[in-house]
Amino acid sequence: MKKYFLFLLSLVLFFLSGSLSVLAQGTTSARQVIIANGGKFESTPPYADYVTIESYNLSTQAVTVFNTIYTQSTQDVLVSDNFAFVTAEDSIVKYNIDTYQRLAAVKDSGINKLGLYNNNRLIITKEYPIGRFRVEVLNADDLSMIALVDSIAGDCQGVCVYNKHAYVAVDSGYQGINGRMAIIDATTWKLESIVNFGPTAVGSRSVYPYGGYIYCVNKTPYGGGTVGSITRYDPATGTFVTNVLNVKVGPGYGIAGNLLFLGINNSIGSYNLDTQAIADTAIINYFGSAGAVEIHSVGVDYLNNKFYTNIGNRTSYSKGFVFSFAGDSLTSYTTGLNSDACAIDFRTPTGVAPSGSVQESVSVYPNPVNDYLFINVGNATNLNEIKILDLTGRTIETRPVREGENNIRISVADYPSGVYLISFMNSQGTKVRKFIKR
Repeated sequence: MKKYFLFLLSLVLFFLSGSLSVLAQGTTSARQVIIANGGKFESTPPYADYVTIESYNLSTQAVTVFNTIYTQSTQDVLVSDNFAFVTAEDSIVKYNIDTYQRLAAVKDSGINKLGLYNNNRLIITKEYPIGRFRVEVLNADDLSMIALVDSIAGDCQGVCVYNKHAYVAVDSGYQGINGRMAIIDATTWKLESIVNFGPTAVGSRSVYPYGGYIYCVNKTPYGGGTVGSITRYDPATGTFVTNVLNVKVGPGYGIAGNLLFLGINNSIGSYNLDTQAIADTAIINYFGSAGAVEIHSVGVDYLNNKFYTNIGNRTSYSKGFVFSFAGDSLTSYTTGLNSDACAIDFRTPTGVAPSGSVQESVSVYPNPVNDYLFINVGNATNLNEIKILDLTGRTIETRPVREGENNIRISVADYPSGVYLISFMNSQGTKVRKFIKR
């Protein structure tokens, strides 16, 4: 028995000194923010101000404008590995954001938001003036057409992927009366159903998977006063609950831990996804009212607890600001006018792991931890189980991971203080990291 214990302890120490040192090399980091500037809208020619794409380097704080798209507005930016995809009015463009080269571009119309399935299927949602095929699926490698999704009436907004389905927020548009969500089978790209959330969810805008549910942020409609809502949909049962919030709700910006950050009363607020209640109405209350200086886009850095916030007045003023999650102003950077889309480039050093492996994009925080350990699995594929062990190798807790589940919270409040191992298991094997419970 003693020999077995010594062997097990040596194995654990091997993991700590060997495998964990490899994992440390592969720790996900935030490298840059990719920002799409729509420019000043010009209704008649000659046109002089177009969409520009820039990088804000988080290490050097240098801003590099690396491409121009000759159109008049921008809708979304999606970053995956070393690639960025941009929707800009009548164009979809793919970039290598290591070299800043344009790799592919296609013409389109009515394009809006972006999603990615299986790292090789780019989902495009569409809005007016498109009347029929309001979701497209492209090959993410060369932007060639894969599928058109029919029978969705209404402007399609945000999209997320969970458990082999794409979930698309469907806005009723001006004077609409119901919020809706389209559910698309991601294996056949056929519309499976449209869920009607009813009048309390009008303004369906941004969608996120969390804890086995799909959350839809329902933006307060134009002229809709100071009431918005958040709907929680359960894919397992097909049921939903809408939480009406007595605040002016803007778009969702992203999730860190159990907090969903979103626009509240023209500022940045937060919503606790576990308690289903507003956590803070004004983390940052800096920007004044809509129509003057307003928020155009926000990147949520869940690794470093920062917001990259792009603001402006639509006609003559623009600026980027970096804030902590506590609301402290940290620094600023230059942007173009109407920076309506941005995304953070989260990256693992190349050569450490094959694409899709566990250590490619898993982050564990905070470390040391007091109460809750948060795990963001990023782009890790086929992750099916998380296990926590003590230094004797005894399993403390096992947590299954649902397909498409990106943000996981584990309570460690009752754990004795000490060092623990957390193992991540997928089809490629098991990788181990260490965390400390205070």
